Amino acid sequence: MKRSLTVVAALLLALPSFAAFGGDVGEYTFTVLSDGQPIGRHLIAFKHDGDRVEIREATEIEVSLATIPLYTFEHQAHQLWRNGRAVRIDATTNDNGERLDITVRDTDAGYVRTVNGRVDRFDESASVLALWNKETFDHDAFFSAVEDKVLKASFKYVGTDDVILAGRPVQTQHYRMLGDEEHELWFDMAGHLAKVAFRRYGTTVEYVRDQIEPRDPRSACAARC
Repeated sequence: MKRSLTVVAALLLALPSFAAFGGDVGEYTFTVLSDGQPIGRHLIAFKHDGDRVEIREATEIEVSLATIPLYTFEHQAHQLWRNGRAVRIDATTNDNGERLDITVRDTDAGYVRTVNGRVDRFDESASVLALWNKETFDHDAFFSAVEDKVLKASFKYVGTDDVILAGRPVQTQHYRMLGDEEHELWFDMAGHLAKVAFRRYGTTVEYVRDQIEPRDPRSACAARC
């Protein structure tokens, strides 16, 4: 489960189509469930400025037996995207005590990723592992800004489903990620990621969006919810 939770955090690195969000600023939260029981949360906040999008995200997960923590995961990242392409990512991950400081920079020759001081270079065939842009589905080579990993994957359209968000059914498009990692993915009709699900070691893990529409992080509710 540890590896799968980390990979899903990577998938949530940069949620849905920013251009389709309502308003210039907003945020979504996701509840992380293990066999229906909450084990954590993921938050992503975005801000538009022309063709530039700034993203801040945070993930906290804790798996416990009774009151004894068995696994913890924390991730924070600050990202800048321009014209649908990541130009700068600064991230920190604490994966059950293993700390990773990761940066990603866009260059004329592709991406440069630094992991705890080690430099990796990727040509134009590789993409940041993020699902906000449906053009991601045209790639099959990815690298993560959450963990020290590269992987191969493809995406298959399954059909339309209703997913319950905030207690209401929402029509979604269902995709399946196949390859080094396999997950079920649901996007609402505006292209926003609504849910991720997978099975590991006999356990069903889900990331489910808490809001139907993005909330305003400046509101009183967002400050305390």
